[in-house]
Amino acid sequence: MKPERKNWYAEIAVGALVIVLIVLCFLLVRQYQIAARRGAITAERTQFAELVRHHSLGPADTNLIASWMTFDYVSVSYRVPADYLMTALDIPSSTPTYPNITLGRYARTVATSSEGVVNEVQNAVKAYLVPVSQ
Repeated sequence: MKPERKNWYAEIAVGALVIVLIVLCFLLVRQYQIAARRGAITAERTQFAELVRHHSLGPADTNLIASWMTFDYVSVSYRVPADYLMTALDIPSSTPTYPNITLGRYARTVATSSEGVVNEVQNAVKAYLVPVSQ
């Protein structure tokens, strides 16, 4: 006579959960690899995020603005209204995904250099942050 399995439902549920957990871990690692390949995860971005978290950015820090940043990221990091950047840089309101478009991608959509757009954004942010009396 075979012993009865008392908790076979629980064993099946635990087995299914383990399989789901393995699949989710695989997908997480895969997404991390894709993000790293696209440059979304870099030491530069991590260092900038730490700087923003622990330091108030001012006019002297505008040189940290880079093409991987979105207009929204710049706006939040430097406490500059996104509408101000749109107006100061003459960005059309029809620009797709503004302010969530990177400076580099925006440069490609308007057929100009990333460095030029970054410089324009740096100057606009600096102009906003520096009081008029100076």
